Amino acid sequence: MSLWKYKYFVDVVDMKSFTKAGKKNYVTQTAISQQIAKLEKEAGGKLISRESGSLKVTELGQVVYDKAREMLYIYRQMEKEIEQILKKDVIRLGIDSSINDLIWHRMQELIDAYYSEEDFQFCRIDGAAGNKMLAEYSLDIYIGYGVDDEYRTEDIEEFTLCEHPVGVYVGKKSTLHLGKTARIEDLKGYTRYGTDIYPCSVVEDISDRFRESCARICRVDNVDTMKLKVEFNDGYAFVDSYYFQQSSGEVYPLSDWMCPQYIKAYYRRNKNKKKLCDVLKKLRCLSGKL
Repeated sequence: MSLWKYKYFVDVVDMKSFTKAGKKNYVTQTAISQQIAKLEKEAGGKLISRESGSLKVTELGQVVYDKAREMLYIYRQMEKEIEQILKKDVIRLGIDSSINDLIWHRMQELIDAYYSEEDFQFCRIDGAAGNKMLAEYSLDIYIGYGVDDEYRTEDIEEFTLCEHPVGVYVGKKSTLHLGKTARIEDLKGYTRYGTDIYPCSVVEDISDRFRESCARICRVDNVDTMKLKVEFNDGYAFVDSYYFQQSSGEVYPLSDWMCPQYIKAYYRRNKNKKKLCDVLKKLRCLSGKL
């Protein structure tokens, strides 16, 4: 049984748009309309009505919508359980792409010492993707700067791998001239860029003096955009002074604001994977050594 027409219908209802549902599923609006027309024919009546230019679910449509969501949820759970069985002995490890290669090298050393390459699947991912993949059981371990409340579940646990002070990231051709270290006063008049996907960049624990000196804050979608904004708009961003993955800019330690930034290992309790406990135990041994 094809579930696509049910997924299209649910997406149209949730997004209140045939066009948006088409973009989400990488198909045309026409394809969406055709599948819902087939679904209406099978159901024996209209599922969606257009009133005053907006989409509304009919009484029959509400029944189909509720049951379609249940079917899609059960199907996703089935896929996850099948994948867990097929890949029971493989540990899926994701590392935030804003973390530089030093962490990767330590992970490689760990694998070389105790495991084989076949025991792991690696991916370097954007923080938002890492959060989502962990929540959807697509990762066993995620190494990064945080997991948003939106994706946190009761079975997600964490421990700190390392802690380093916050630094200032600026472009190589920046007019923000810094010495070996930076001071809060040096940043006065420059725009601070930050992103929720990189928690270090939007630190809220700052002094009144800092707020007065650096009032302009610009939020962007992700770390890559943040880097580009810093480079091309002559601004700066707060970053992990040791493990931040630089583009063409430089990171300077702050001499008068020693705010720590943490890299943590996030994982889901998984009784089906015997290796997971062993890998986590060895990762804990790295804590404080990174």
